[in-house]
Amino acid sequence: MESKTNQETFGSYLQGFRLEQGLAIETVAQQTKIAAHCLRAMEENAIDRLPPRAYVKSFIRTYADATGANADVAMALYTAELEQQATVEQRRLKRRAKLGLLRRTLMAVGVITSILLLVRYTNFFPDTEPHPGAVAPEQAAAPEPSAGGTAPAASGLFVEKPTGKLKLQVVAVEQTWLKVIVDGQNARSYELKPEDRLELEGTTDFNLLIGNATGLRIFLDERPVKIFGDSGQVVSLKIP
Repeated sequence: MESKTNQETFGSYLQGFRLEQGLAIETVAQQTKIAAHCLRAMEENAIDRLPPRAYVKSFIRTYADATGANADVAMALYTAELEQQATVEQRRLKRRAKLGLLRRTLMAVGVITSILLLVRYTNFFPDTEPHPGAVAPEQAAAPEPSAGGTAPAASGLFVEKPTGKLKLQVVAVEQTWLKVIVDGQNARSYELKPEDRLELEGTTDFNLLIGNATGLRIFLDERPVKIFGDSGQVVSLKIP
């Protein structure tokens, strides 16, 4: 009977002894008090259909005693089967972990790629609309031909003695503040109210920062200068 020890599984090992004894599985079930479906699961090596291991080990010894099989051999085969299943499960878990890591890596790469594409897209297509309250882009203001040919009288509260070749006249029509840099020198600040006038002269250029785009009328050498912007909007001008 010990020739059966070369069987691959504990179930086929026990089944071989039962068949050699000519015992029906129901007969073994009556002798061992083990349910027939458990005996079939053991013979089929269906470990997932068996109760916890402590019970299975007891069933194997009882089955072996009833059929004349070597209980130690059957137990060794059962233990080997458990170890093999544990190895397979570990490999499955490792594969799952690798797949999970790969999936997370791909997701991270996708997120980084999306961010890079968004940054690149933003660089190619910057926001061209000014935000409320922002300073409007500097305007290269060009003097226009004078309609009347006469400049406003320089009789306001703010008058500076002409000393250069370019003559800039500023007339306030609404309340506003004004900062002026003449020929790249230090900035000068003014608080203007309607009808205030300011006359400046320079040799190269004027840089103006106006607190209210519609608050001033500006003339360069008696020719009006356009100011683009809405009421209350801060604008920057470079003249000429």
